[in-house]
Amino acid sequence: MSETHARPPEPEDRSELFVEFANADWSTAAELGSWLVAREIGPRRHSGASLERRLTAFSELRDLVRSIAARTDVGESPTRRQVAALNRVLRDGVHYHQLRERRGDASFVMTPVGDPLDQARAAVAGSLAHFLTDHDPTRLRSCASETCRWLFVDRSPGRRRRWCDMRVCGNRTKVRRHRERARDAAGSTA
Repeated sequence: MSETHARPPEPEDRSELFVEFANADWSTAAELGSWLVAREIGPRRHSGASLERRLTAFSELRDLVRSIAARTDVGESPTRRQVAALNRVLRDGVHYHQLRERRGDASFVMTPVGDPLDQARAAVAGSLAHFLTDHDPTRLRSCASETCRWLFVDRSPGRRRRWCDMRVCGNRTKVRRHRERARDAAGSTA
């Protein structure tokens, strides 16, 4: 998808983290790690091996987000299996804070407990869950361009937006259709 756009369109608010995640162009553990750190949802220090082990889980979450969007794009609700899978990611990312005494000191510190990579996955899943509960799910769309398929939230008043970015995907589609019509017209008059 990176060949379609110079850079992804910025999501309109932080609650659309799941859109950014679904549209992100990462395929290696290092790229994923950079993406997570840039959005401040992943650990700044992590072993490459731990990310490598979780790469499949992050890829499966991206596929889940995209498959849910494919259903909402046609006015359907997520399936029970999709909801269950999303809930598993949310459950796996549960964390809490714990009071710990500092060594050699009479003071205490609050520390988070839980796996930071599971928490990162849960942050993405949580943003999708919040969107589905707080907004009209049918506004979650997939770009109509055959070469793109990025996700976006349709905020147009008429709910008729078809492309992730009109200047790129919309324009290319319209130019292609115009050329096809011109070619067909030239062929029928010859």
